[in-house]
Amino acid sequence: MGAEELWVESYQGEVLGEAFFGWMADHEVEPEHRHQLEVLAELESATKRLAEPIFDRRGFERGDSDATAASGRQFAAASAEAPWEDVMAGILPITDVFLAKYHELVELASDDEEREIALAYVAHEEALASFARRSIGQEDGEPLELILALPHMQLASS
Repeated sequence: MGAEELWVESYQGEVLGEAFFGWMADHEVEPEHRHQLEVLAELESATKRLAEPIFDRRGFERGDSDATAASGRQFAAASAEAPWEDVMAGILPITDVFLAKYHELVELASDDEEREIALAYVAHEEALASFARRSIGQEDGEPLELILALPHMQLASS
């Protein structure tokens, strides 16, 4: 897979995650889970925005974000009745797939700026996986801790 195709797939993965977590947050009744889902939606949005300069500089098309967001909302609606632990556990195999893609982005980076953004994508996915593991008791710690510590989340909240 070439760099352009991988960047588009990665970017669209963030679009999907933003729509998925946003829809889930809008429909969550438990306040703590709602807050966590809102943070996850912002994480996906902030991570997506990191790559936009690459698309602009290299002239890459971003893909069909409207269709991807619609898919994310449909997937969320289909998951809405599942127990919290099942939804969180379901995140883990997805993070494994995207971590492999993001590590490949690091290897394919055309310059230091692109490599830094790809590394931020890796860090975001690792933090998301940790969130899921912490949410289901597989890892100690506050679930949002690593996500809120990401530099691009610091920028998003300021």
